[in-house]
Amino acid sequence: MNARLLIFSLYLLLHLCTTPQLSAQERLATDSILTLYADTTAAASSYFLVKFNVFPGDALLSKHGLIRSLSRQHHILRHATFDSLEQKKVIAVFDANNNWKCSDALVKEAAAVPDYDSIWLQVSYSQDISRLKYCRPFSVASDYPVALAVVKKKDWTLFTAQENMRFAERLRTPQTEVTISNALPSIDFINALHQQYPNLQGERHIIGIKEELFDTTDIDLLGKYYPSPLAATTLNPHATTMATIIAGHGNSGPRGKGVAVKARLSSSDYMRLLPDDNSYFKNAGISLQNHSYGTSIENHYGAEAAAYDQQVLALDTLLHVFSSGNVGNTAPATGIYAGIGGYATLTGTFKQAKNVLVAGGIDTNYLIPLLSSKGPAYDGRIMPQVVAFGQAGTSDAAATTTGIAALVQEAFQQTYGRTPAAAMTKAILINSADDTGIPGPDYRSGFGIVNALSAVQTVKDKRVFSGELAGGNQITFPVTVPPNTALLKVTLCWTDPAAPELAAKALINDLDLSVAEAAGQKIYYPWILSSYPHRDSLGAAATTGRDSLNNTEQVTITAPAAVTTLIRVDAGRLKPGNVQRFSLAYQAVPRSSFEWQYPVAGEQLSAEKNIAIRWHTIHSGNGDLAFSADSGATWTTIASNVPLSLGTSRWNIPAVFSKGLLRITTADTSWTSGYFHISAPVAINVGFNCPDTLQLYWPKVNNATAYEILTITGQTLSPITSTPDTSILIAKTKLTAPFITVHPVHIEGWTGTQSNTYNYEQQGIGCFFKQVLADVMEDNSVDIYVSLSTLIRLKAISWERLQGNEFVTLETQPITTADSYIYKDQPTRSGIYQYRVRLELTDGRMIYSDIQTVQVLINQDFHIFPVPAGQEITLLSKQFGDFRVRITDMTGRTLFAAPLNSIRQTYPLKGIAPGVYLFVIYEGAKKIFVKRFIKAGD
Repeated sequence: MNARLLIFSLYLLLHLCTTPQLSAQERLATDSILTLYADTTAAASSYFLVKFNVFPGDALLSKHGLIRSLSRQHHILRHATFDSLEQKKVIAVFDANNNWKCSDALVKEAAAVPDYDSIWLQVSYSQDISRLKYCRPFSVASDYPVALAVVKKKDWTLFTAQENMRFAERLRTPQTEVTISNALPSIDFINALHQQYPNLQGERHIIGIKEELFDTTDIDLLGKYYPSPLAATTLNPHATTMATIIAGHGNSGPRGKGVAVKARLSSSDYMRLLPDDNSYFKNAGISLQNHSYGTSIENHYGAEAAAYDQQVLALDTLLHVFSSGNVGNTAPATGIYAGIGGYATLTGTFKQAKNVLVAGGIDTNYLIPLLSSKGPAYDGRIMPQVVAFGQAGTSDAAATTTGIAALVQEAFQQTYGRTPAAAMTKAILINSADDTGIPGPDYRSGFGIVNALSAVQTVKDKRVFSGELAGGNQITFPVTVPPNTALLKVTLCWTDPAAPELAAKALINDLDLSVAEAAGQKIYYPWILSSYPHRDSLGAAATTGRDSLNNTEQVTITAPAAVTTLIRVDAGRLKPGNVQRFSLAYQAVPRSSFEWQYPVAGEQLSAEKNIAIRWHTIHSGNGDLAFSADSGATWTTIASNVPLSLGTSRWNIPAVFSKGLLRITTADTSWTSGYFHISAPVAINVGFNCPDTLQLYWPKVNNATAYEILTITGQTLSPITSTPDTSILIAKTKLTAPFITVHPVHIEGWTGTQSNTYNYEQQGIGCFFKQVLADVMEDNSVDIYVSLSTLIRLKAISWERLQGNEFVTLETQPITTADSYIYKDQPTRSGIYQYRVRLELTDGRMIYSDIQTVQVLINQDFHIFPVPAGQEITLLSKQFGDFRVRITDMTGRTLFAAPLNSIRQTYPLKGIAPGVYLFVIYEGAKKIFVKRFIKAGD
């Protein structure tokens, strides 16, 4: 009997003698994990599958050479010799088959495949692909030992048993993480960053977007596309939204402005889940790539995770930003966190990588949405590392973070003359993030909300260090803490070598961060979270201690002494001879009695919107929140008895065009914000669109002294003229594109929010004519109906009918204050009649409508009226039979169908939108009458 069978027999005998136990075969039949991963044959196996009665703890698993955790109870171990205390936790020990080298999803998929069929998969291999047997590769990655292959089910055991078959995964299809409706840059202090650092716009950046192709013709993305050989051929509105959030021009309106407005964008198809080739990033000079997509929940360190870690190690400045996912309300089905709802819900093994940045979402109330995927990573690491605004999904949170990262890199380039390492960019973003919820990091919000302004200030103030350490060495950085510092925060990041696929723990090189207020004084250690697989443990507050899981560590000191503080990075746990580079950022947050965080001075707010006001204070108690539109002369209460510690309150912004102030008042003091601006976008209307002239008009804006008109010139909006009036005539020679927008200019000289940008060619307005229609009435007369888009510069209207080869005037009448006119013609015989309308302008010019054609049947069989119709339309019929009536829109879509039951019948049109429709009569399957009619507005 071999050693493994002897061990199995002893354990089986022990449990049979103590408590009633199922047989080995019965256990396999009742435990799906044992069924899939245990090997009860006499075949040699390198590892053991051990089932415990509870999670045995990291120490025991590590002691026995943990290879992989399949659940809290099931673990693949290198050794299975337990002492008497450990044995009490053991239910069963089996030889493990080689399925542990595959993802759980692939193992289940393979088990369901018939013996005569094949399995399609992704495989990671050692050495050369030609040495991988029992499979047919059909696609081999160039930068990574990964291939797509087909395996016959009958060869499955032989395939998985190969030593050079490292890991196999099923083929997966990525999906975008929900399309968003808008952006809210104020939450992440992007607006404040733009105001204080206007020279940071991402001008020389090319940012990668990995998913389907964005719309390169979108007016917010004009000229931004950097050609890519890896781009998908399919356009996706989600990709267009991500591109706009990252780098939109803002041509379409305020919501179309991105974070890095001058950056260019490159596209690569996300159907290849592995990283893009290194040459792609090198050739294009890309140091940032956004990934707003996911697969299913995958709690293992797979081929993509290892590949991304390997790529960042090779391309030191390249940072990948991933969305955490939008399944935060579910529970993982595999791994040690299986069944724990709301935790470990990252969508994709690529998000389990160590050297990437994963962003979760927050909403407008600075709360974590239920759907935002949470951590920890499969091995207990802190995920996501940061959160950003993403109320409708974490896609936009990742895109926002990517845009901010671009400006951080640009600030670093301006300050130091080089692009920062990816670990440095991560350290800056994580260290400057605003902690939210309970103190310290957590598995919901990571290290906090991304703060764009604070991140750039970290770079501009040169609060960063970098270096490298050999195993066994340490380095100390002295930092002088300013007086009245409320918080000292230090973050260490390093790019760690890739771990093997399915590694029990991903960390390879373990550095340690500590901070001492002065030599020989108290030492502060990093935040750590419990990774024990239980809901209470995962939700517990962070403590401090040595971190042996993460390649990001953070130390905070509350109210530090104003002394020279020592920041220490220790490589005592690195193997001798190993060298590890690292990056470090720190921040001394000043003690301030009260600070307005949003809106900040110079902020542009939209009238009649509901926003969350934010502040930070060390004061307690309650206060009254008020608003002033007249420089503090009078105040309007927003909310009373607001807890100061809450730090936020909702506000419905009034419909004004004005500067504004906010104030919080307590019993003994008050705090007033800086001036911000409030304005509402101007609603533009097209009066007429003639070949040589465009007429625009809009409602008057109180306190506006002028209105600035802009159009797109090249790739961005630029002003073409201004007017003090609420209408304007613009010569077409001034317009280089069919897009137009208006800014109101305040009497104090500042400019308000721009309107949405309109394509005036698509507003349904022609040269003075909004609508012209000729229709035959019940008495065989013809009504010519005209609706005018404007009365400006109009003198008279004339009705003309074609006689022979010339139009003759039927009648002329002056233009009054009405914008619609009807003329009734009385044809004397049946036939085809053509009409047009002539407008005479005040300068003597003539404008003609399109020609309207009608057919008059003096002895007609059917007739509908009135036209235009209101809430109902009537049909007169000279015939009676098997007739059915159908009303359709101009695309042929049926809106109403009914039988014709009498010679006079009225049909309701209530609920049908104003527009042009067809009235059709069928006799059986034969169409015998078709008439166009207008449904007028109510």
